[in-house]
Amino acid sequence: MTARCALVTGASSGIGAAVARRLARGGARVILGGTSRAALDRLGTELGSAPEDRFEVDLADRRALVRAVAALPPLDVVVLAAGICAQATLDEDPEDLVWTRVLEINLHAVHLILKGAAPRMHTGGRIVAISSGLGKLGRAGYTAYCASKHAVLGVVKCVARELAPRGITVNAVCPGWVETPMARADVERAAVRRGIPAAVVHAEVCAQIPIGRMVEPDEVAGLVEWLASPGAAAITGEAYDISGGEFFA
Repeated sequence: MTARCALVTGASSGIGAAVARRLARGGARVILGGTSRAALDRLGTELGSAPEDRFEVDLADRRALVRAVAALPPLDVVVLAAGICAQATLDEDPEDLVWTRVLEINLHAVHLILKGAAPRMHTGGRIVAISSGLGKLGRAGYTAYCASKHAVLGVVKCVARELAPRGITVNAVCPGWVETPMARADVERAAVRRGIPAAVVHAEVCAQIPIGRMVEPDEVAGLVEWLASPGAAAITGEAYDISGGEFFA
């Protein structure tokens, strides 16, 4: 990754932060994307990155996002790791607030970042979008999240063909349960809903995963790092599962 410039959204925590660490260790200049300046600055200090290498923007604010993307330097790597997981059954979201916000952040922001960044990416660049196992499957109450992550896979397939003549690859990574703040919040919501301890729900989740545990963020980051490497030049339009055997393609 030496002398390459990478944008990583969702770098405040979880998978995004793990990816940023991996790419920075490999010698890349990493622009950290997120909504918490404090969290981005903490990670930036850890990585020794320049204060200007921050991409602080509300992904639901389309105008601000377009302006922020336009201000980015030419990029070699774009990792789209930002996302939210809000739940609502059909009768729990009468004004479609959950649906609208999840699609805005998980899908529309992906489109706007790609639209603004792709024309200025260097030949041979790499784009990796974090979808989800729920981008291939379904789960009751996760309609907006599943719809957004399914749609990201469609975007990846189309943009991969569009950018292939420039040697830019576009792939997706589909994690299962990953030990992140998002997953922990999901477990805690389920525990509250069922009236049982979060530790019990966590144990139930892990029991359904063949390897007996959740995937670690750095394990997902390792796959992303490879897809962003020169060695993955022949891989494009693909969606890689990483779920500890929870699901198969």
